[in-house]
Amino acid sequence: MRAITLHALRPAPLALALLLTVATPLFAAADTAAPAALREQAFASLWAENAATAIELFHAYLATPGAAADREARRGLALACSWDGRQGEAIALYQALLAEDPADGAARVGLGRTLLWDNRLRDGWHALGHAAAEPSTRAAADDVMLTALDEYPAPLVLTATGTWDSDDLRITRLGLASTTSSGGSLFQVSPGYAWLRQPGQPDAEALRLGAGLVRGLGHRGALHAYAWLDRYTTDAPLPATASRLDWYEPGADAWLTWLPAARWRVDLGAGTQAVETFLALGRELSRRQGSLSVEHRLSRHWSAGVVGVAGAYTDGNRSDRATARLSWLHDGRWRVQAGPVANYLDFRVPYPGGYWAPADMRSVGVEASARTRGRAMTLRLSGSLAREKEAGADALTVGGASARVGWRLSRDWLLSVEGGRSQSSLGSASGYRRTTLGVELRAFF
Repeated sequence: MRAITLHALRPAPLALALLLTVATPLFAAADTAAPAALREQAFASLWAENAATAIELFHAYLATPGAAADREARRGLALACSWDGRQGEAIALYQALLAEDPADGAARVGLGRTLLWDNRLRDGWHALGHAAAEPSTRAAADDVMLTALDEYPAPLVLTATGTWDSDDLRITRLGLASTTSSGGSLFQVSPGYAWLRQPGQPDAEALRLGAGLVRGLGHRGALHAYAWLDRYTTDAPLPATASRLDWYEPGADAWLTWLPAARWRVDLGAGTQAVETFLALGRELSRRQGSLSVEHRLSRHWSAGVVGVAGAYTDGNRSDRATARLSWLHDGRWRVQAGPVANYLDFRVPYPGGYWAPADMRSVGVEASARTRGRAMTLRLSGSLAREKEAGADALTVGGASARVGWRLSRDWLLSVEGGRSQSSLGSASGYRRTTLGVELRAFF
């Protein structure tokens, strides 16, 4: 076969002229369409929650001639950086936009939100306050501020909660949490008081002094660490021990969050706390545990997760628990999440005394939650229905429901009331049905 040379592929001069006449407009159109396609793909990746890809596409688009004047794309890049945990980059991008145009309200709202996400509470709140003072950005800024009041670590939180178990154990708690920010970290001081009552038992009190730390670890990780010291006392002897209770017990709850890739989340946790039943307090029992959870967003509307918990009690008993769930998600005026969940729980020593500890327990059911917010109100609802089966016992149908309503008293204050009831044995240390009612006052300043 005869070889085809490069010379043989050259067009004749007339053919070349005709080709250039036809192709030149096509190439020009392609050059014009390429930036527009990059821009479209960047926003598509952003709304698909693939922030890392969106960042690359936005950078590629903004590097094309004339694209630097596209302020909407620059705001899109800043939002993608904030969603990807690159808060420093996002803040710099928003600040550059505002330096060019101080009237850019969307950039000011974005800056305030990102400062909050960067744990700079005071700076973020003040930036949002300036945006809320402008009619054009008031609604957007108010929405972010209401979300922060309801969900973020607030500088001041006052709580009062009560629980009532079906074995007549009643626990009343009062708490205060004061949070400050410095150097991109949050520091918390949280004193508290609890009062435990049950027929046939002397009243018990618990005084708590607690502290906490929240710190970002790069743009894909974060550390939450809380520690406290409880002192449990009674003014009369406990029937089980014939002596008064005076027990100091340290507690802790800490977890590392890692986002290894888009739509993946891994949490590694550890903690220890006293077991709050009168029999367990008389024996000065506490529980220590470690946990690992993995969650993956399968698509825009579906996610799956597994959780493993290994626990040990100071009486030598052990317990292990595994949970798997599949969730359907819907975002809109109402954020709805629902799906099946399965649990398996196993104790090495069944019912050693002082706390609920079956040989094993299996449950399969469904969970659902929904939340929304208006101009000055937030609402969260949740419910569950399951079949629980303990070793050696008949299967039971159990369920639970709770509701939380928040009212914005002013720009900086939110009052919320929450109540619920759980029939699941997993709902309390004693395994009994539990009813909860609480009031919370939160403030930003």
